[in-house]
Amino acid sequence: MPKSIQGYFIRVFISTCILFTVILGSTANAASANIFSDIYNGWERVSELPGEVNALQESYKQTLEQLNQTSAQLGQAQANVEAFKAQNDQLLAQNQKLTEMVSKLQSEQDARTATAQRIQTMVITIVALILGYFLLIRVMRWGMRRRSGRL
Repeated sequence: MPKSIQGYFIRVFISTCILFTVILGSTANAASANIFSDIYNGWERVSELPGEVNALQESYKQTLEQLNQTSAQLGQAQANVEAFKAQNDQLLAQNQKLTEMVSKLQSEQDARTATAQRIQTMVITIVALILGYFLLIRVMRWGMRRRSGRL
């Protein structure tokens, strides 16, 4: 290779090296500034993690307490429902007995009313027959007296 081409390659090589060094140097400075800030930010995040973990643990404990309270309330509500069902069954049985008793008393009252009406009818009939008997006897006597007086 001729010397002029060789010199050209050397100049291009040196220019490329200088350019590469400048680029590397400028990115290294920018990268080093970012590395320290990244490390600092990462350290801040790491130092904040125990607080966040504690907050999460507290939140978890509160959630568990609420779950336990809700479970207790649910158990109490289920016990109340069972008690209400038992009470409802008792009231239904009592209502059935009362309905039977009312119908029985109603039929007894109807029987008494019917008996009282029969007795009332019999008394009125007996009184009417006795009055009719006395009236019939009086009418017959009057008729006999009248006939005997005419003959």
